[in-house]
Amino acid sequence: MDIASVDFEEKLQENAVEDVDNRLDVSVALDSRPLGRVTNPFLVFSLMVFGASTLLFGFDNNVVSPIAALEPFVRKYQGINAATGTYVFTARNQDLIFSVPLVGTIIGAWAASPIQLKFGRKWSVTGCYIVSIGGVFLQLFAKNLGMFVAGRAWNGVGYGCAMAISPLYLSEVVPASMRGRAVASQNIFTIFSGVIATIVVNATSTINGKAAYMIPLAIQCTLPIILIPFTVVLPESPVWLVSQGRLEQARHNLRKLRGFSDEEVDEELELIKQSEMAEREIGKDAKFWELFNRQNLKRTLAASSLFSMNQVSGIILSTTYATIFLQEIGVGNPFRLTIAATCCQLAGAIIGPFVVDSAGRRPVALIGMTILMVIDFIAGGLAFASKSNKSIALGIAVLSFLFNVVWTGSFYALAMVVPSEVATVRLRNHTMSYTVGWCQITAVITTFAVPQITSAGAGNLGPKAYLVFGGCMACIITFTFFMIPESKGLTFLQIDEMYEKGIPAWRWNSERANLKKVEEEKCISKE
Repeated sequence: MDIASVDFEEKLQENAVEDVDNRLDVSVALDSRPLGRVTNPFLVFSLMVFGASTLLFGFDNNVVSPIAALEPFVRKYQGINAATGTYVFTARNQDLIFSVPLVGTIIGAWAASPIQLKFGRKWSVTGCYIVSIGGVFLQLFAKNLGMFVAGRAWNGVGYGCAMAISPLYLSEVVPASMRGRAVASQNIFTIFSGVIATIVVNATSTINGKAAYMIPLAIQCTLPIILIPFTVVLPESPVWLVSQGRLEQARHNLRKLRGFSDEEVDEELELIKQSEMAEREIGKDAKFWELFNRQNLKRTLAASSLFSMNQVSGIILSTTYATIFLQEIGVGNPFRLTIAATCCQLAGAIIGPFVVDSAGRRPVALIGMTILMVIDFIAGGLAFASKSNKSIALGIAVLSFLFNVVWTGSFYALAMVVPSEVATVRLRNHTMSYTVGWCQITAVITTFAVPQITSAGAGNLGPKAYLVFGGCMACIITFTFFMIPESKGLTFLQIDEMYEKGIPAWRWNSERANLKKVEEEKCISKE
């Protein structure tokens, strides 16, 4: 440990935490600089590479739906569906393929907290890639459906862990003014890889043999192999390094990630140190279950809710089950329409980061969710006439595409931004693990339930299921109004202050104006 690290530990023992106002002033000053002075090419490169960790999830989530609709795949792992007389998986086998493997993502998400605390953000994600390679290999050479499902669950451990870690890294290496864009931009990689997955399966769908599904799986296996060398050369998060007392390396990494002077780098590092000292002094030996303490419960609910609740918005009908769903309602070529669906998601993902940072978190959430609820109810209502009218069935498909654009541009864009912001710094690792883990629990329940209520051999609701999700969206909008605050542009310290004062979520905007006024008055008085 270097001399600076020893000094840092001594300061922790001396409880050097008193000057909160000064830290707020420095934080505001650092964050008011033009982005051109903050960013440099290496920061952009780091954001792109770490954001690309979600390629694993995006490809896996979107490749399995069209693969499960391929006749050679169904023929190998099931055979003819007795209820329909076609090569379509039964509701039971759909549950095995889609929902059971999500247990792996829950394990990965909850394992992320202790792993990244010990090994840091960079090396933990590198380990996730290695785990993922093994999982896809098992899928490639599975002899039966059980082995294929086990391979998907194994792979889920890897990308579940990576999903819990990557937003923390992205939010820690940029200033608050860029945080929304940095975290939400990883959604572009998620959806882009989904588009590639659907294009690949569409291209192989005409092959009458096992190559139809093995080629997409082989491509999936190459993604973590490509990402490993790029990830290894990235700098570790300066925030994590400071938490470990490795100050010289933290300064070195921060210097590589910033476009401004050495003096300003030292100022930002000092702010990180002071924040770390305060958090350590306030909460030594933080435990996972503290997330549910009275003082933290509201923040935990706000952080974990959006990522979890987006699972019951209706998006599952046009993502996880997209190809099978389109096949069941009998609209055109389901493989090509699935490509269109993922392209619509990509459009929303590109828009999302800019909308989130320009319009703010609450407006994007409330307006976007209201539109999604209306689409759910209209699509569900049209479903009563879809069997007798192909034009109406096509209209439902178009509405699902519009749903994809709005969902990725609003609901999904916020799903990772909000937890990376509103979680208390002391419990951020635990909060992120809980957020992703709880999301995947919701996903397991939803992916298990959908075939049971939509499939011909089960509930046979088909697109009428949109009405169920419309009701869920009405509840989600109410929850969001009362629980999700406007954290746009606020530093972690200011967010802490808002929660400590007990400001209701719908009043954060007006309170922020008061904070800004106070800070301006302080600056004037100092001059």
